[in-house]
Formats: sequence, C-alpha cells, structure tokens
Amino acid sequence: MAKIVLPSYPLITIDPFMSIWSPSDTLWGSDTQIWHGQKKRLYGNVLIDRTDSYCFMGVPENGEEVIPQTDLDVTPLITAYTFQNETLRLTVKFWTPLIIDDIYKLSLPVSFIDYEAEFLDGKNHEFEILIGADREFCFNKRKKKLIGGEISLNDNTSLAFMGCKNQAPLRKSGDGVSADWGYIYLSGDKGSCGFDKSGIHSIIEKTKGTFIFAFDDVKSIEYMGTQYPCLWTEKFSDIKAVIKYTLENRDELLNDAERINSLILSDSEKFGESYQHILAAAYRQVLAGHKLFRDKNGEILYFSKECHSNGCINTVDVSYPAVPLFLLYNPSLLKGMITGIFEYARTPSWEYDFAPHDIGRYPIANGQVYGHKNSPLLPKRKIYFENKCHCSFSSQMPVEECGNMLALSFLHYRFTGDKSVIEKNYDILEKWANYLVNAGVVLENQLCTDDFAGHSEKNINLAVKGVLGIAFFGKISEALGKSTDMAKTAKRFAKQLCEFALPDGTLPFSVGSNDTWSLKYNMVWDKILGLSLFPEELYTAESRKYREKTAKYGVPLDYRKSLTKTDWMMWAAVLDETGENVPLFAEKIEKYLANTKETWVFSDWIDTIEPFSYSFHHRTVQGGLWMPVLADKIK
Repeated sequence: MAKIVLPSYPLITIDPFMSIWSPSDTLWGSDTQIWHGQKKRLYGNVLIDRTDSYCFMGVPENGEEVIPQTDLDVTPLITAYTFQNETLRLTVKFWTPLIIDDIYKLSLPVSFIDYEAEFLDGKNHEFEILIGADREFCFNKRKKKLIGGEISLNDNTSLAFMGCKNQAPLRKSGDGVSADWGYIYLSGDKGSCGFDKSGIHSIIEKTKGTFIFAFDDVKSIEYMGTQYPCLWTEKFSDIKAVIKYTLENRDELLNDAERINSLILSDSEKFGESYQHILAAAYRQVLAGHKLFRDKNGEILYFSKECHSNGCINTVDVSYPAVPLFLLYNPSLLKGMITGIFEYARTPSWEYDFAPHDIGRYPIANGQVYGHKNSPLLPKRKIYFENKCHCSFSSQMPVEECGNMLALSFLHYRFTGDKSVIEKNYDILEKWANYLVNAGVVLENQLCTDDFAGHSEKNINLAVKGVLGIAFFGKISEALGKSTDMAKTAKRFAKQLCEFALPDGTLPFSVGSNDTWSLKYNMVWDKILGLSLFPEELYTAESRKYREKTAKYGVPLDYRKSLTKTDWMMWAAVLDETGENVPLFAEKIEKYLANTKETWVFSDWIDTIEPFSYSFHHRTVQGGLWMPVLADKIK
C-alpha cells in the first residue's frame, strides 16, 4: 500500500489533553506538539559504543547529528518510523491501545513507543536508547513549579514521573488549552529513569524494547457538579498498576491494535486506497477526542471535546456526524454520548422545548455554554444546571439538535437492541419530535451546523433532517408498541420537499431558490436504512450534481462558497448508486492532506480550491468518514 502523507502525524493519542503529534514528515524535523499547536516536546537519541550519538526524535540541539529517516508508515493505530545510516537501522513505532470494542482498554491512559535496532556492519556494539519528555507536558503556557522523581515498578524496571507541585484538577476549560494538573510518567522495560529540571527520561540498554508513556489526570470530567476519574480506575488501583499491566500485557494489547487495524483496512478495501488512507489518518484523533467515565448513577458516559470549534463538551452536532464509526464497531458507546444530554435537558436550566447543543466546555459539563450571553466569562465552578441557562435563542439549533438526538436515540436502539434509552426518555423525545412537526418543511431562519457561509432560511438539507427525526420517532414509538402518526407525517413532509425539485431533478439549497444546490447528506439514513421517504431518482440526480461540482479538493457544501466538510462529503457520496463518488471524494480529501502546507491535525473544514483549512482541527466528527463502510455493512 502506498504511503500516507499527512500535515501532522499521530504519536501519543490518549485524550483531548494528551494528544501529541509530529508536524513534520521527519520525526526530527520539528518539535512535537499537542493537537492545537503548543509545544510538548518528546525527544529521542541513540548512543553507540558510548561515543556516537544520534538524534531520531525532536529538533537536534548544538549541532547534534541526526540519523536519516528512510520510511514512515501510518495505519489506523500505529505510526512506524525507520531510520538508517551506514551502521544502524532503527525502527520506532508509536501506538495507543484505542481498542474501540473494549471500553476498559479504550480508557487506558497509556501509549507505547516500541523500537528495534539492527547493526548493519556485522559487528557487536554497545547500544543505548533514550526517550525524554519536556517539563512543558505538565502545564498549559505559564511555567509552573514541578515535582518529580523515580519509582520502582518491579525488580528491574523503574518509572519517572513529573507534575505540578500545586495540583488543582479540572481548573481549566476551553479550547486550545492543555491540562495544568495530573502527572506524566515514562518507563522503559528493564531500563533506568530520571527526573531533572528539563523533564523526565528513560534509558534502555538493549536493541529491542518498549517505552511506556502515561498520563494520570487524577480527575477527568466534572459533570453536574461532581468530578469523576477516568473509567480505567475501576480496574486498577493506581497509575503504577496500569503501567505494570501494560508492560506485562504489551503483546496482547498489540495484537488487539493490529486486529483493529486489519478490521478497518479490510472493511474499507473495496473503496480504494485513498479511502483507506483517510480512515487511517482519522481513527486515533476521533477516539483521542473523547473521555470515558462512569457517573454516580452507574452510567458509562463518553464525552467528546469540540476541538478548535469552541471547545464544547458532549456537543450533539459533533456526536451525530461521528456516529458511523461507533455504529460499526461499538454501538453501545452511543448511550454514553447521549445520556448526559437527556439528563441536562431535564434540569431547571434548560427551558426550551428543543434539544440542547452541548452541556459545557471541556472538561466541565455543568450546562450549555454555546450561545450563553456570558459564555467567555463563566466562572468555572458555577453549577449552571441549577440556574436558568441564559442561552440566547438566536444561537440555538432547534431543528438541528432535535433531529440529531432523535437519530442518535433510534440508531442506538437499532444497532444494539437496547430499549433503555428510548423507554426512559420517550417523553422528551416526543416533545422534540413535536417541535419538528410544528417547524414543518419551510423553515424559519435558524442556525444549523453548516452555516459557515451565513445563516439561511428555508434550508432544505436542514428540513430533511427534520423529516428524518420525525420518521425516527415513528420507529421509536413502533419499537415501544405506542401508537403515533409520525411515520405518516414524515412521508407527507418528504413528499412536500420533493415538490420543490428543480428541472434537473435535484433539490435546491433552499425552498424557492432557483439555480442553487447543496449536499443533502442527511438523506443518507433514508437510503441505508430503507425508510422509503425519498425516491431513488432524487439520489441519482443529487449524486450526478455532486460529481459535476467537484473541485480539486472536494465538493463544496453548497453553491455559496468553496468550503466543505470532509465528513459530510463522505455521507453524500453514499447516495450514489454508481459507486463512483466514494473513491472520487476520498481521492480529493487525500490530495488535500498531501498538498496542504499547514501542520494542523486532520481538519474536517477545508477549502475545495486551495489546500487550507478554516479551523476545526482534531475533531471527532471524522468518525463520519466511515459512513460508506457502514452503508456497505447494512446492505
């Protein structure tokens, strides 16, 4: 398989506060950084015969010699580098056990750095390899006083640690920030470790081995006024036990990682190499953008961070586009995505008769901040859910979020058979479905998730989402044995929308607008689930239009601007019965990744004419790239 060229390469991918990437094609070509660009420097060196030192990771200092990088390969779970000079060949692999179908392994706060050295001159040599992490891993921007040291793990292995002297877990929230709390750990199997004013390091004196990088955040999420640790704490007494377990079970965890690798690549093979490449680029950022924990009611919650787009936590219109990946490989996680939204919607804070947008700003989930009149200044400890939210109506997404929550609730039931969510929340789902019925198909001017080119009224793609939400509530009612006319209403609304079709058979961007178009990606559920709301000839006409409008790096969202969303492109591609659009759109996205001069993590909001992004880096919505695989599996 051809190699992937990316603007940034995944290395340590644990969670939104510990997702470290290399913004260079060579591991020593630039400093490593967290996903939003702050330096979080890892460095690596090898020493041969105690005299010849070579840098393989991090910008070399003081004229230090580098070992040339000869290969770089990225698969969904593993980033592998090869370095070689006349004496030595060194392979280094970065991987995190983001095992999507095992929630406890998925929650492990560790990443592996495996290496193997081979001497090419046929001689015996002394060999040392050192991995280090700078002190800046422990704080946001302002330097803090650190503590650290070395701890014995077993008879022949130790681990180094460091962290701020004054610990205040979860004291920061927002976008583009790092944690000022928790402890960083580094260990090398049968190696030595140390802590000094520059940070921590570990040294191994053998030609094949493993380093463990770990982040113990102590507390992970504040939800409805209570602080919770990550899910892994249910299985392990402390971080030392986690590191010991991961070292002892490294082979099993690697087998799991390679199993997920093989599964993703085999499931996507029929759609072409470019499609496989964009999935490989997206997988780790999607899972590292979430956090798993269990609340006081015993519910598993799985909260996302809306990276570089306000930093909101558990955003509904971020969970919705991400859903194909989870429906494929662990649909039970959907319950963890939507439970918090239902619980917040029942608090005194939420007074609207439509669904909320979010429940806070990561990692504080005490109530919606999007559209809050004081959102930039909200005190971090105020319990918003006990008070009126003061979120302006003009900043809300009523049809968008009602449709999303009805979809997510039905899809959870449809793919797991678990009725608990729809049974418990039937009353609130009914309220949201009624909101959609009352909104109709000729919508007022209201915000939607795609208003990058400005607000719009009578938006047809948004109306399609409303129709689908109504249809999903009909299915929910049917599953629970309740009588409703929602299925008939959805069909009637869909028929009304089709009456606005243009002469070429497509639907315009908005009701009554001529010579306009847009991606009708929301229709994908009708097609793949067989709801029979819209005719096949509409999908054919829409898909043909998308091919006609495709530019160098993709097809725009609509006629107004050249910008697009990569997730929605792949949803829209599934409407095409010819099979041409999925590989075509994937090739365009891969071309953007290869040609952009930016070094941001895989953006979902890009330009289709010039290779740049607008923002939205490291977002979990890239789980939507799996829609073609999901459609194929259902088919």
